[in-house]
Amino acid sequence: MTTRIWGGAAALALTLSLAACSAGAAPTDSGRTPDTAPVATEQPTPTPTPTEDARDGEFGPQVTSTRGNLIKDVGQLAGLSSADGETVVARFVVTDIVLDPACTSGYVSAPQNGHFLGIHLNVETTPELINESYPAVSFTQYDWQAYDAEGKRLNDPNGNAYSCRDTAEELPMSIGPGQSVSGWITLDVAATNGIVVLAPGGSPVGWEWSY
Repeated sequence: MTTRIWGGAAALALTLSLAACSAGAAPTDSGRTPDTAPVATEQPTPTPTPTEDARDGEFGPQVTSTRGNLIKDVGQLAGLSSADGETVVARFVVTDIVLDPACTSGYVSAPQNGHFLGIHLNVETTPELINESYPAVSFTQYDWQAYDAEGKRLNDPNGNAYSCRDTAEELPMSIGPGQSVSGWITLDVAATNGIVVLAPGGSPVGWEWSY
């Protein structure tokens, strides 16, 4: 089965396709979750095929950047659909982006690129995810890109980010059907303001947020 993209979003993994939604939710510095159903992503990536979002009434207008990514604000909902585009199998929302967060791991190394950047997500999968050939979604720090304020892509946004957060605060790497989770992804960036992009599984396009 091939992966489709909704509303110009990036194709994610295996049999899932992207959708995005503009349901607002208030960000919080503490990373508390809003009353919305958030969610996750995938891994391997077929060539994306942008199509008009058949669920535009549910997910709202879809605006893409010059990089081809869906532009999102903190607190806006995004989602993943089944390969046929008929069933939402996961939703997620970035609830907070924090520059230079307090690290909690107990074995922190200094940021290799200058600054740690914490990204908090709420993720929720639906029971229908079990019907996919790969019945799980996944976010990792390696699925993210970072750009400075001028749009120049930053090299190695991972750096020493692994050393910042206690593992109990990190988003689980694999999320199965019917689960709801919250947690942090940490990057290591040189720019104090710019753009982060979620492009799971090396997908050429995905979602992006300014910070």
